[in-house]
Amino acid sequence: MKHTNRYLRAIITMALFLLSDLGVKAQEAHFGLKGGLNYSSIVGDLTDGLKFRFSGHGGIFMEIDFSDTFKLQPELMYSSQGFQYSTDLAAIQTNGAVGEENDFRTNVQLNFITIPILGKFALNDRIDLEFGPQFGFLLNQVTKIKDLDQNINAERRAVISGDFQLDYGAAVGLGLILNDNFSISPRFYIGLRNRLNALQGAQNYNASIQLSLNYLFK
Repeated sequence: MKHTNRYLRAIITMALFLLSDLGVKAQEAHFGLKGGLNYSSIVGDLTDGLKFRFSGHGGIFMEIDFSDTFKLQPELMYSSQGFQYSTDLAAIQTNGAVGEENDFRTNVQLNFITIPILGKFALNDRIDLEFGPQFGFLLNQVTKIKDLDQNINAERRAVISGDFQLDYGAAVGLGLILNDNFSISPRFYIGLRNRLNALQGAQNYNASIQLSLNYLFK
């Protein structure tokens, strides 16, 4: 926990220092708000049966102009990711002999603070190509288990602290400019930090597809 907090403070401090320096050198800088949908899951080893889940994200960003064709866009976001899966309890108890329907649905919500730092390259007046690194810090994990039996329809909920566990990866997407203030940005993120370090030889990673509506103050 102490090491992770030091990493968090170090990255935020470096980001603020970098942004202040870049803001001086850049021709122009603007702030903005953004929010939208996530479609996320876990990919890689030991992920059979895991499904993507819908959630959301929101936060602030800065667009720093260096030229007509290149901009830098750092962001500070809350992002809900995770995955879901279903379990046929009857099939498990009878080794698959009975049970045709899933009895329980488990929804795992991973709540992150994320810091994408993206380069934006203008393809034309209306479309930017965006890519760069993204850092994430896990706030908590919320697990919801829902009984699908129509007669019960009960749900259990558990929350585990994330202790600001570090996740990092790469983001790539497009910026579709609607007018001077509004834009839409579809984006794909793939984690590069193995979530299964404790299991030798096994690897899996966070992954998400995002669709954001952005408002830039000018």
